[in-house]
Amino acid sequence: MATRSNIEWLSALREGGQSQEKAIKELRQLLRRAISNFLSRKSASNARMIYVGHDDLTEECAQESVLLIQSKLDQFRGDSQFTTWAYSIAIRVTLSELRRHRWQATAIEEAGLGNAMPPWPIDNPGPERSLEQRQAWSLLSELIETSLTPLQRKALIAHAFQDMPLDLVAEWLGTNRNSLYKLIHDARKRLKAALLSKGVTHRELIAIFDTPRPERPYLEDGKNPLFHGV
Repeated sequence: MATRSNIEWLSALREGGQSQEKAIKELRQLLRRAISNFLSRKSASNARMIYVGHDDLTEECAQESVLLIQSKLDQFRGDSQFTTWAYSIAIRVTLSELRRHRWQATAIEEAGLGNAMPPWPIDNPGPERSLEQRQAWSLLSELIETSLTPLQRKALIAHAFQDMPLDLVAEWLGTNRNSLYKLIHDARKRLKAALLSKGVTHRELIAIFDTPRPERPYLEDGKNPLFHGV
């Protein structure tokens, strides 16, 4: 397979015809290899991870990634190799699909899902820091409980804190994706307003949680399931 420059990739994927078909086929092959290697590494690092239909999952994620990459070609700025940029999109797609498979394979106990904040999720980084974080977590839990409607609270906790994919949250709540987006967007706005009433901005709150555990990414930065989009 010949190596393409960034410009050659972009031109081939945009121009249509046989040139585009060939570029799509090459890109899908590259992504399949990258995704398969990624899944193999994940399996090796966690013996409890079982990927049913590894090849099928690889192909599904590669095809979805190609479509997503084609829709985002105008967003590629050339800061890296095109294939590096494409790989990063493919890995995000794969991680999302893994979450979906995990949820679909797990019996959901609806009595507990979305009803309460999870336990304190951050390991002790030091007495002073831990106290500040625990106080912030307590405030966040209180405001989620008191400032949101029951449906907003269910949706936000299930997605942002229990890592449930949005489409599965929508299915679980008996709504559609667009309505769920609106519901969570309104919940985030209410929560931000409630924080401001306590003299705290959402960015200040996020800054307190600057050492999250890898499995809890929701307080890493401004672009997280808790406050992203508002």
